[in-house]
Amino acid sequence: MLDMHLDRVTIETRAHSILKEVAGQIIATAGLGIIRGPVGIGKSFALETIRRDLEANGDRVLFLTSSPEVEGSIGSFARAMLAPYGISGGVASSAVESLADLILSGSPFRGFGERILVIIDEGQGLKTNILEMLRGLWDRGDAARLGDTFAPAFGLLLVGNDSFFNKGGRTKKAEFRPLMSRVTHDLELPRPDRAEYADLARCLLPEAEDLRPMLEAFGHDSGNLRAVAKAHRQAVALAGNGPLTAEHLRRAIMFCGGRK
Repeated sequence: MLDMHLDRVTIETRAHSILKEVAGQIIATAGLGIIRGPVGIGKSFALETIRRDLEANGDRVLFLTSSPEVEGSIGSFARAMLAPYGISGGVASSAVESLADLILSGSPFRGFGERILVIIDEGQGLKTNILEMLRGLWDRGDAARLGDTFAPAFGLLLVGNDSFFNKGGRTKKAEFRPLMSRVTHDLELPRPDRAEYADLARCLLPEAEDLRPMLEAFGHDSGNLRAVAKAHRQAVALAGNGPLTAEHLRRAIMFCGGRK
């Protein structure tokens, strides 16, 4: 599912379907998943939707969108996860133990009660020390995974771009190496297909069927849905109070890096 809120459209996507299925399996089994995917395909919105659905089902989801401010500091990372619960955390070691108390409070294998899923979005830049800390916390649930029904455990899902720019400005593949020996789900999300671009173009241009192929083609060339919505917004701005024309859309696509 992808929400282009500025354009007020929502479409179903393969990325959302995959993320929903994997998140359901991970919270049910206290698994550990890593999902990578291209930018602009709706990962973040899908995760927010999944979070709401799980919480409506009585589960607890601890959600953090990673950022440079927390991706290399254990204390900052733990405190950022605790903040929505009004827990200050204190020094790094205290914050980690407070986080452990919070996420190791569910027993997913009892068949009743609360299940817990930790979701980290934009996780591609997480440093080794953070990944090792998460691994250590996840390992505390091994007794439950080995058959102790009443032992606590939680599911962990990290989602991020398939590559990112490091501090040196070089492209680096997201690897998550410290977690790979524990991973139960390891997936690469596909880029949108033509049907998804067609759905988005139809929603954005419900009364301009003749212009939709331009948006579809730009989406296919750019490889992500976000660029399509951006080009549409640019075209609407160019049109002002007048009708949207092919020339407006052509110029908008050019401004967004599309075909000249």
